[in-house]
Amino acid sequence: MKLGSINGRNLFFILGFLALAAMGYTIGFDTILNNIVKTGWWFIAIIGMWLPIYMINTAALNTIIRDDNPDNRTVPFWHLLKINISGFGLKAATPLGFLGGDPYKILELKRFFGMEKATSAVLLYTMSHITAHCLFWSLSIVAAALFLPMPQSWSITLLVTFIVFLILLFLLWRGYRKGMTVSLFDGLSKVPFLKKWALPFCIKHSEGLVNIDQQISHLYNSRTKAFISTISLELIARIANCLEVYVILRSANVDVSLIQSITIYSFMSLFTNIFFFSPMQIGTREGGFFMAFAALSLPGSLGIYVSLITRLRELIWIGIGILLMKVKSGFVPAAWLERFGHKET
Repeated sequence: MKLGSINGRNLFFILGFLALAAMGYTIGFDTILNNIVKTGWWFIAIIGMWLPIYMINTAALNTIIRDDNPDNRTVPFWHLLKINISGFGLKAATPLGFLGGDPYKILELKRFFGMEKATSAVLLYTMSHITAHCLFWSLSIVAAALFLPMPQSWSITLLVTFIVFLILLFLLWRGYRKGMTVSLFDGLSKVPFLKKWALPFCIKHSEGLVNIDQQISHLYNSRTKAFISTISLELIARIANCLEVYVILRSANVDVSLIQSITIYSFMSLFTNIFFFSPMQIGTREGGFFMAFAALSLPGSLGIYVSLITRLRELIWIGIGILLMKVKSGFVPAAWLERFGHKET
């Protein structure tokens, strides 16, 4: 995958670096420094708590890749972690995040497994990520309804949202059971402006798309234990995300419960995912936090503060992910590279 003399990894590196610089400029470097000082030593804990979260995400991706066969090709965990952190960094930094993070993961994994398995593994992981989000949001609604006081209008809104998530989970279940790439590209081939590209692609790669669907459905139909493990790991990671809100508010001496923290994070997460097309989630995260705090009768200014701290944490991890993109084979022993016929690019 090359553009002139720039290979795929360098192209993604430049894209991520420019997005990181744009985010830093948008927030303001004085604002960044002032909020880090305000948070104090808690900021180090907030940064550090994301490493185990990324490790849980990587364990889920690794479960998908292994195929329940110890003799099958896999990637050393720490190298896979490097790819995953870089992928999440690109996903957070680019508009329509999956257009940056997922293609980069496919590009990196393709060198080990080939295009079909790399694509199916990343698609399966993305589906599991979305499934865990829907489960998390559904459980958050139940928790909020049981433990937090709210007006009737909010109860009705939450009920409707809960039903929407059940529908989404049903559609995802169908995707797991039968695969989804063939249906997706069939749909794209009927959309104006896209069909000129999608239809020839479907014809040219029809066999490959069918193979990818077979690999997707194999996880659900033949690897039930791995399927449940993947979803469970991703759901644990979503719940762990909520601890960030709890820690930030505790650093500001605000007394909140864990249920409130879960509700705040889930509302922000839902709001930003609804407006996923917003470049770098600018405005959507702040709006989500502000509305969540207002719904819980907490000062809206706290929502802006929490949003700023999460953005600063994100900036640091995006920077780490982008730098890791320049680490080539450091995590992979030479024997592995020879076994896969791997060539550094």
